[in-house]
Amino acid sequence: MIPRSDPYVMLMASLPSIRLLGEKALPINPARLAERMKMLEPADRDELFAIASILSWNRIDTGDDDAAYVTRAERILAAIRSPTLREASLERLEIRTLIAALRRRHAGEEAPASTSAWGIGRHVDLIRRSWALPDLGMARFFPWVAQAREKLESGDSAGLERLILDVTWQAAGRHEFGHEFDFEAVVFYLMRWQLADRWARYDADAAAVRFAELLDAALPPTASLEEAA
Repeated sequence: MIPRSDPYVMLMASLPSIRLLGEKALPINPARLAERMKMLEPADRDELFAIASILSWNRIDTGDDDAAYVTRAERILAAIRSPTLREASLERLEIRTLIAALRRRHAGEEAPASTSAWGIGRHVDLIRRSWALPDLGMARFFPWVAQAREKLESGDSAGLERLILDVTWQAAGRHEFGHEFDFEAVVFYLMRWQLADRWARYDADAAAVRFAELLDAALPPTASLEEAA
């Protein structure tokens, strides 16, 4: 664990609680949150933006070069200093990988080739080998996969979005246990803020832009997410 420091005690104490998904108005706006993030130590700020650069919504499921993204994400994961944040980031990317697999199969795509780099995490090969199974072989790891498949197949995009947000929120809660006034606590707070903002707005494009603007506002003038990555 990264040692507790007084600036982070002050930082976390200055942040209002985000109690649960579904709040109509977040208790802190992006500008104030970005101002608070200026209290981060430079090395921690760099790590925060590196993590954010691989957790951006829908990156796995876009037209980006999958192999290049997977390589970069795995490099960043390996470099994360905090075991807690590394595990939390990995689980979040595994959730994304599973959702991407469900969507690709639903669109009629064949199972990825064994030599292709299309997803991230411990279950990629099992998903590929279980392509014909309704749950992609993932029910024992992610019990909600059947519900996600049903929403996808019924065209309930709003329901699927909210399910993913709820699952991700719960995962963050498991990982952040024991972290209250350290760097990990700050990162989990930002994750919760992003999830709550996305839930409240349910506008994927607007939420992504808002979070990018938040990160950019907290970056040093000459830095960028790509540089941090």
